[in-house]
Amino acid sequence: MNIIIGNILSFLGALLDFLFGLKYNEKLVILQGNLVSSTLSLISYICLNAYDGVIDCIVTLLRLLTIYFKEKYHKKFKFLFVVFFLCYCLVFFRYSGAQTIILFLGAMCSFIPKWMSKDVQKIRIGALLANILMIFYNIAIENYAVISIQVTNIVLLIITITKWARKKKTKK
Repeated sequence: MNIIIGNILSFLGALLDFLFGLKYNEKLVILQGNLVSSTLSLISYICLNAYDGVIDCIVTLLRLLTIYFKEKYHKKFKFLFVVFFLCYCLVFFRYSGAQTIILFLGAMCSFIPKWMSKDVQKIRIGALLANILMIFYNIAIENYAVISIQVTNIVLLIITITKWARKKKTKK
């Protein structure tokens, strides 16, 4: 039963991420959607007994809140980049082999562009790479329901990246 609940929550979180990423081109709005979807993922990972994922989601939620306030109030928290990087390394305390490495790399693909850039296109490219990696992680933890959303998200991220790149070219 926990696997079913975990898969449903994960699917809903991924769907929300997908819809926000497709519809909006504003970093703060996308971050708000990420906060809700990451909360659903946290609960999902608990249901799936994927404790490296739980650690990852807790760090992600803290990071997303920090980035949201950093962007909204134009603050610079350069030292926190290192803190969050080290916090993401905590997933290795619950080392589960290749799945932990894939989870960590996926987190970095999402984390670094969101922290370092205001360019939504770079954030989308990071999300694209993270989605590709997370397919393998989700297979390892039996989170199959989310994979269809991730594949769809990959396709639509490619379309969205292309769409916004073309709009940027036509504005010049």
